[in-house]
Amino acid sequence: MKSTLALATAAFFALGVQAAPSASQNCYTVHEGYFAVHPDGQNKGVTLNQHNQIVYGKQGTPIQVKFQACPSLPGNWPNEDIHVGRILVGSGCLTIDNPNSATEPYFANVAACSSNTTPSGAQTWTYGTSDDRGVVYWRGPPNSAGHIGYMTFDGTGTPMVSKATRLLKIGCDTQCVNFSIVPQLD
Repeated sequence: MKSTLALATAAFFALGVQAAPSASQNCYTVHEGYFAVHPDGQNKGVTLNQHNQIVYGKQGTPIQVKFQACPSLPGNWPNEDIHVGRILVGSGCLTIDNPNSATEPYFANVAACSSNTTPSGAQTWTYGTSDDRGVVYWRGPPNSAGHIGYMTFDGTGTPMVSKATRLLKIGCDTQCVNFSIVPQLD
């Protein structure tokens, strides 16, 4: 009986089946750099305004971020460099202001992190997909497809922003492009 159990356990792990992560496991940094958008195929940074909101096209220091994988969230494949987690900006988290809105656009700011193990939906992001490594998307509102980038006017990747405030518009109702975390900007 013991040998059958041992063989079954060995076969289970040989197939690459992993035990579920502990819900108490803290998020940990897997990538860091500048949070970038991609007008004309370049890597351009976004900045913060005086209200800690994400803006594009305004003077300021491009934000540097850390993507932290959170093992308690489903969809992490660390061997494939695909992660689900949160994005730290300093000691805060990149947060969608209006995550439950029925209409786009969404807007982002930096706010206090909701959890060190399981971030709120407004603070849950993906790094990498089954097709593209290195891309970053917001997971989206409840019952969404889960890959929401920034809105663009056309195929050039130029971000859409609100006119007066230059707030970066996030959503995929029309066209959207992924964010990236890059070591340097163009």
